[in-house]
Amino acid sequence: MILKFASFFIWAFVTFNLFYKSGASLALKIAGSALILVISAKYYIYEILGGAFFCPDLPRSFIILMECLYGSLIILFFLLLLFDIYLAGNWIIARAGMPVPQKLPTGWIRIGLACLALGVGVWATWESVSIPRVRRVSISIPKLPSALENFKIVQLTDLHVGPILDGAWLDGVVRKVNALAPDIVVITGDFIDGHVDKVLDELAPLADLQSRYGVFGVTGNHEYYWNAAEWTRAIRSLNVRMLENEHEIINIKGEELVVAGIPDLAAQGFGQEPPDLDKALAGAPEAVRLLLAHQPKLAREYSSKVDVHLAGHTHGGIIFFLRPLIARFNNGFVGGLYDVNASNLYVSPGTGIWNGFSFRLGVPAEITEIILKP
Repeated sequence: MILKFASFFIWAFVTFNLFYKSGASLALKIAGSALILVISAKYYIYEILGGAFFCPDLPRSFIILMECLYGSLIILFFLLLLFDIYLAGNWIIARAGMPVPQKLPTGWIRIGLACLALGVGVWATWESVSIPRVRRVSISIPKLPSALENFKIVQLTDLHVGPILDGAWLDGVVRKVNALAPDIVVITGDFIDGHVDKVLDELAPLADLQSRYGVFGVTGNHEYYWNAAEWTRAIRSLNVRMLENEHEIINIKGEELVVAGIPDLAAQGFGQEPPDLDKALAGAPEAVRLLLAHQPKLAREYSSKVDVHLAGHTHGGIIFFLRPLIARFNNGFVGGLYDVNASNLYVSPGTGIWNGFSFRLGVPAEITEIILKP
């Protein structure tokens, strides 16, 4: 509902800004306003034509087009807002008797901003649906045994395989992961968008992931929108060890690594077992402890019990200037490596992107290669 209301407000602002007092004909104003209204009504279109706000059953090319146009509209809104602030500043300066630029071609500037926004929209949408780059991150652990030095963890998160990111895209991701020769692969939630009978075939490339000690995963909030219990069973059939308030012990040259996983915070709202780190670590040895938890919100509470917490969920803020806002909704965490009470938290910006807003500007997706260092 918030997204729909915001979209209507953006339509009103952009339409007023582009067409009010412009020299365009009435027919052009009506046509332009109608086009922007259709773009801003993207979520309604997904529901009416595709049957679902989160996962519309519509052709992939149509969804990508709508995402591109909607993202361009968001960028245009901010560009026009900045231009209005600039004009307001000039007006205030002029009222104070100071010199300001005269007779700016405001109409042509707004047309130029619209073209710029469209170009940015095409680029940012392409960034969101491309196979991501590999980002290497070193994480230091003071008590790390020598046997675990240079231990390689590859993290995937927020794959959101479904209407846009399909099996071919995931196969490309898996090939990149296997080329890294990881010791373990971890997938920190939001595997999918859609029901098992429609999306499982697209998720099949996960079964081809290769690592020395296994592939581990936990649920994200989106799994619960599409029957998490059924999806957990299905993902396990793809050779992914799903951890639900439990841990696995890996023996590396006589030293132990504890890999613990907890369900997403959304679980309780869907009648499922909520995250319980104490239960997940029950009986675990005093060794290096790695936690997989989709959301970073409770990292401070978890920090005294684990050495490394890997999370996703935030998509890195999606657009660079939205990062502070997204961080506020996640207790200050939005992307990158954090020192949390001498524990390490790494929040990935995501490997994929939610099809409800497939847009990345200044926040590229990544396959994260994590190297443990003493």
